[in-house]
Amino acid sequence: MDWRLTTSLILALLLATSTTYGNAIYRWTDAQGRTHYGDEPPPGQNAERIHTDGRRASSSPSERVRQIRCRDFRGALDQLDALEDVEPDNPRWLAARELAKRRIDQWCDN
Repeated sequence: MDWRLTTSLILALLLATSTTYGNAIYRWTDAQGRTHYGDEPPPGQNAERIHTDGRRASSSPSERVRQIRCRDFRGALDQLDALEDVEPDNPRWLAARELAKRRIDQWCDN
């Protein structure tokens, strides 16, 4: 598999699972009419706030959710480290690795 596709898939996994449990996400439409979702809209962008799970933003994740998130981010980091066809100074690869490490710190009991 092409390293760009692999890195994109891993980044998508990280972003999809990175929002803190119970926090709001935002939906907005860009100038080209494409809909975007994220935990923060771009500055000055009109965005609709959405709660992902119907719970209040102050809800904490269960231990099981923490374990799953921890496993997912460790797996993503392992996959990034296993890529053989990526240059070690590739900015997308480095960014994905850094994001995985931050999420491991967030979700895992080290």
